[in-house]
Parts: sequence; structure tokens; C-alpha cells
Amino acid sequence: MSSASVVLIPLDGSKNSERAVNWYVEHLHVQGNKVVFIHAFDPPPMQSARHTSVDLRNGYDEWCRLIERAQHKARCLLQEYDTKFASLKEKLSYKMIHDTGKPGEVITEYIKKEQATCVVIGCRGLGKIRRTLLGSVSDYVVRHSPVPVVVVPPSPS
Repeated sequence: MSSASVVLIPLDGSKNSERAVNWYVEHLHVQGNKVVFIHAFDPPPMQSARHTSVDLRNGYDEWCRLIERAQHKARCLLQEYDTKFASLKEKLSYKMIHDTGKPGEVITEYIKKEQATCVVIGCRGLGKIRRTLLGSVSDYVVRHSPVPVVVVPPSPS
């Protein structure tokens, strides 16, 4: 990679995304690179917040609390990485982004917005059937990214 590379690294709080960050720092980082950490949250439909309640306002209030908890979790996650890399600011130029939407779509959108030259993403290691049913953010990014994508596999068990 050249010294002017912009590397996008999605974070979701999992061991696999942490593994991707560590892999980047150990194997790919070059002084001068700019790293963009991104967290995307796909809010659930409001109806999913209503379990047995018929009152729409209670359902809406519960949905709002779900969103607030998710936003708080995202802020804590990004703060954790900001603290982790604060001592490396001379060596690691980075920024933190939190956005809402389907993670794969948000990530590919920010590849373009940030003019990323590479993506480093963790993979959960789902089996073929579960990946087909649940979808995979890393699969989506690989298929839709205009730049190279490094998929860091889960650690061997």
C-alpha cells in the first residue's frame, strides 16, 4: 500500500471485528495511512418493539429506547477504539463514523465517500446455510466494493 492509502475498517463490537483491526495494525499499517473506523446500525422496524402491547405509543416508546441503547452502545464502542488508539495518534491517523442503515450498504457507501483504497473486515465464519439465511456483511461488501477487501477469518477454534 502507498503512504496515502485510506483503509476502511467496519466495527461491530465482536471479537471478529477486533481481530480485523489487530490484523490491519500488525500486517498492513503503514505510517501515513488514514484509517476510517465505521459502525453501522440497522434499526429494527417499530413493530418489532411491540411484543404484546396494543398501544402504539408504548410500542413507539419501547422502539425509541431500543434505538437509544443501540446508539449508546455504538458511542461506547467507538470511544473504546478511540481510547485504544489515542496513544498512537502520531503513528495512526484515523476517524470514527457511526451511521444508520443496513451495514453492508452503509460500508459500501462510505468506501466511496471516504475514497477508501482498501477495506479490512472481520468475518463471523457462518456455515453456508446460516450465511444464506442470515446474509453476511462481509459477503455483501466483497460483492459490492469497488476496492480490494481483506476478509479476516475468525480464529481457529
